[in-house]
Amino acid sequence: MSEKPKNKLAKTTLMAHGQMVIPLAVIGLPVNIYIPPFYGDTLGLDLALVGFILFAARLTDVITDPLVGRLSDLTKTRWGRRRPWVLAGVPMMMMASYLLFFPPEIVSVWYLLSSVMLIYLGFTFIVIPYGAWGAELATDYNERSRITGYREIFLLVGVMLAITAPLLSGLGGTELPEGEEPKTASREAMAALGYLILVLMPICAGILFWKVKEPKPVLVRHQPFFKSVRSVLRNGPFRIILLSTMFSALAGSFNGALAILFFDHVANLEPIQGQLLIFTMIAMGFLGAPIWIWAAKNFQKQKVLACAGAVSLCAFALVPVIIYWLRPIAPEAVFWAFLATSSLQGLCIAAGPILSQSILADIIDLDTIKNGSQRAGFLFAFLGMIRKIFDAAGLIALPIIAYFSFDPKLAENTPESLFVVLAMYCLVPLVLWTTATYIVWQYPITPERQARLRAALDRREKRQALLLASSD
Repeated sequence: MSEKPKNKLAKTTLMAHGQMVIPLAVIGLPVNIYIPPFYGDTLGLDLALVGFILFAARLTDVITDPLVGRLSDLTKTRWGRRRPWVLAGVPMMMMASYLLFFPPEIVSVWYLLSSVMLIYLGFTFIVIPYGAWGAELATDYNERSRITGYREIFLLVGVMLAITAPLLSGLGGTELPEGEEPKTASREAMAALGYLILVLMPICAGILFWKVKEPKPVLVRHQPFFKSVRSVLRNGPFRIILLSTMFSALAGSFNGALAILFFDHVANLEPIQGQLLIFTMIAMGFLGAPIWIWAAKNFQKQKVLACAGAVSLCAFALVPVIIYWLRPIAPEAVFWAFLATSSLQGLCIAAGPILSQSILADIIDLDTIKNGSQRAGFLFAFLGMIRKIFDAAGLIALPIIAYFSFDPKLAENTPESLFVVLAMYCLVPLVLWTTATYIVWQYPITPERQARLRAALDRREKRQALLLASSD
């Protein structure tokens, strides 16, 4: 068991920092889950084209993520390195949310492309500096898990709000024309999300700026971009997390993009049932988050993360069994079977964000020792850029299912096209997540090694501070 950290952060600081992810989660969930059916089904754009638009918009992060990460590392203001970027991102995100969630009656592909590009740019301005800010708040192995743990709890709160708002919007919804089926991603549902974002974003940003101080960097120096990339790729532990992120992001993108379509057309669930499954998963994640914070304190982070992944995979592997074995003999039990698997997956869902972000903070220590500069923003940006590329790559699932003749506007699709939806939603992600779990098991930094890294880094920072003081 690890020793108690010397500089334990107050719970008020942890809460003030963590709550900023609430509006980000309210935006992030719809972009990944609701926007494809909203623009491809409710608003009538071609589903394959929607997938290509989301993919193209996501690729802009390849340029903006590392640029914002590097610039935030080098920014020098009286308010800190990270605050100005987050402040600039807030109005950008609010404007993009208004455009995306309150579209006109007739939308074009250019409207969707520009709205999504703006929302991704706002994410970059906020998430990259904000993530680096959190990594710099503490230096202790376990304290970093507390920071990411609180942040993940608030993220799950945001996701639950993102699921609840569409559900509540349907309680007093308008009467549908005769013969028209209710849609999960309706205009009313998206408007509810839009209002929620516009209210929460400035409030949460204000709390963050008011309550959380930004640590002053000691080791900061400029390094050419390509030299920075080469040094990052020579970092063995970072390469492991990078590879694991590639596979898990691709899996999550396939899965998320098709979740609503799978529930509506393959599982034949009512719209409210599909939303309840997502809500249950997130609610169980909220309950499971303290378990993973405790486990990270008592066991090696990478082992805990891999075990959580294995349990989640076992539950998710039951999806084809439910569809092809249980549904033919007991269709009334399908929802309850999905509810059970979603609950088990939900207990494990918080482990990834909590532990992977905490692990990245430890890797930043190793990077600082090797390169002599605190560049958390660049590492978060580089990893975020790779994650977003593979997030975008998973959107190819939409044109794939369209190629196999799946059409969400049809009352009945062929069994072959429905199997392709199942494969893209479940079978392909299972293979990818299994690979990611195996890779993360190989991560080498233990609590003992991180303590040695931190001690060496503390000595270097003290020498640097003394040199700066003597030069003044």
